[in-house]
Amino acid sequence: MSTPPWEVGELPVPLIPLERTFEGFLDLQWLELTSTSAHVSFEVRENLKQPLGLLHGGIYSAVAETVASVATVREVWADGMVGMGLANSASFLRPVTEGVIDVRARLRGHAGPDWVWSHEFRDERARLCALVDVTIAVRPR
Repeated sequence: MSTPPWEVGELPVPLIPLERTFEGFLDLQWLELTSTSAHVSFEVRENLKQPLGLLHGGIYSAVAETVASVATVREVWADGMVGMGLANSASFLRPVTEGVIDVRARLRGHAGPDWVWSHEFRDERARLCALVDVTIAVRPR
C-alpha cells in the first residue's frame, strides 16, 4: 500500500490538500494499514532535525499521532465518528541522524471512546530508536 489511505477511499476526503498539511510535510510512505496495525516509513531530512543534526524528538510524536489517528479514523468514520490525539508518550532510545525510519504501530486496545496505539521506530539497521504510545479520542463528528 504505497498510496496514502485517503487516496484509495479508505478515509474521508481531506478538507485541505495533503501537500499543504503537516502530514504532507512529514511525507510518510504508507506500507500497510489494517484494523489493528499500521506500517509506514519516512526519510530523515534536514528539515526534520534539530540544530545539532539529530532527528527532532517531536517528529517521533508527530508521526505516531498521525499514524494512530489515520488508523483509528479509518475504522470509525463510517459510524459517524472521528478520532483525534488525546495523549502521547515518547521514549527516545537511540539518536538518528540519517537514513530511513521504519515505523510499526499496533492497536493495544480500545474501551469506550479511547484507542491506544504503540509504535516502534527503527533505523535502517533495524535498531530500536524510539517507542511512542498514543491515545486517540473517538468522538461523534
